[in-house]
Amino acid sequence: MTRSFHTTRWTLVRNSHGDTEEARAALADLCAHYYEPVVAFLSREGRDRDEASDLAHDFFSKVLAGDFLGEAQQERGRFRSYLLGALKHFIANRRRDENREKRGGGVQHVELESNHGILWPEVEFDRRWAVSIIERSLALLQTEEEQSGRGGVFQIIRPWLASGEIRESQEVCATRADMSTGALKVAIHRLRKRFREIVRAEIASTLNDPADLDDEMRYLLAALSQGEPAPNEA
Repeated sequence: MTRSFHTTRWTLVRNSHGDTEEARAALADLCAHYYEPVVAFLSREGRDRDEASDLAHDFFSKVLAGDFLGEAQQERGRFRSYLLGALKHFIANRRRDENREKRGGGVQHVELESNHGILWPEVEFDRRWAVSIIERSLALLQTEEEQSGRGGVFQIIRPWLASGEIRESQEVCATRADMSTGALKVAIHRLRKRFREIVRAEIASTLNDPADLDDEMRYLLAALSQGEPAPNEA
């Protein structure tokens, strides 16, 4: 288990500072997976979707160019933490430059807080990160099942894996899947186990230290429990 961390995407990038072709490809892959969390953060600060998307593209261009990689060694080894820190740094620099060009001009974006002092842009970044991990893991699991000829059964079982929207009994689903209820329960257990393995592997690829994996899994579950903040809370 520990050995696999030496070839994870983030470890590869950190160890080479992104100077190799392989590391640049790994960094591009990581950034692609974090596009929605970054846009969610920027949108929660008060920007519309188009403005947030344009700013996200500028930000990722700088990250892929290696502009922030020198700071990576100061992080705790989590790509999630590194990227959020780099994003805040990028926004601060952008605001500073805008103020220099025309002091007092332009729109001032501020971090929005709830009545309890929670920074909603950070909450939304973490929530979107967690959702992205789940969505990507489900897609990978679906591909595995389809390649094994079990795609139809996977679609029937999928509600028991992550969505929580179970509308049919296991007896009804077993009939639809042309299997006994006992066989369906076994299939659900197998897919839940495999799904968790994929989620852990996805998170592991963004870490530098295997000791952080269980903490990140708990963090993911906590982030998923954070609902969309109501308008009067943001």
